[in-house]
Amino acid sequence: MFKSLPLLALLGLAASPVVAAEQAWTGWHAGGHAGHASGDSRADVGLDGAWSIETQALRDDVSAGWSTDLGPDGSAFGLLFGYDHQFASGFVLGAELDYASLDISDSRATGLQPAPSVPTLSYDYANTIELDDKWSLRARFGYASGRHLFFASAGWVQVDATASASVASNGGYLKLGRQSGTLDGFEWGLGYAFDFGNQWSLRGEYLMTDLDDLRYDTDYLPGSTTTSSAPISTPSSSALVPTRPSMLPARMRRSVSRRSVGR
Repeated sequence: MFKSLPLLALLGLAASPVVAAEQAWTGWHAGGHAGHASGDSRADVGLDGAWSIETQALRDDVSAGWSTDLGPDGSAFGLLFGYDHQFASGFVLGAELDYASLDISDSRATGLQPAPSVPTLSYDYANTIELDDKWSLRARFGYASGRHLFFASAGWVQVDATASASVASNGGYLKLGRQSGTLDGFEWGLGYAFDFGNQWSLRGEYLMTDLDDLRYDTDYLPGSTTTSSAPISTPSSSALVPTRPSMLPARMRRSVSRRSVGR
């Protein structure tokens, strides 16, 4: 769902002894990263309960009008810590723990729109999605050629997300649903790193994240003129990346890290 964009550069630090060049990528590393993240979020609204007394045409109008695609984007920055081992063949195997603070969101409000099947009825639909803290634990596999490392990574990810959906009609019908949750998912990516030879390295990385759905119901708001004949709706909102209706930002980022321990 998400489209990637270039990220900013960051810092990282750690102590590191001098090691043989052929083992340049062996050891612990710590660093920082920053970048931009963008993606797709799909909200699918289902109508049940008292909506069953309405015509199928009206139910289809409301469901279609309230369901939507959002394009959250924003900044991402954080810290990483990991360990790599370089084999004599040049292949590198490792693992990395990554924390990112996300400031990624999107929203939309349609304003009152007539329902095609019942023009005298108008609805104002609104949806939001916000993404916050992200943790990931990924395995890394790559190949080193001197100071150059080409690698792929994949593993578990967890992201804090908040979604909402609301509707208001010209007849005084008011409903709102809002849900926050921690979503699990899968993250994978490709990257390139350059070792400056002084215990510091710089890398660029493209990551994709696929998250679980966030499901919730809506409730009537104070002042709603309809509180019993109108339905309970159950929006399903997901946040983040390309592939299905639920994912997190695919992002391109750069990070700087310093290595330590016998490499």
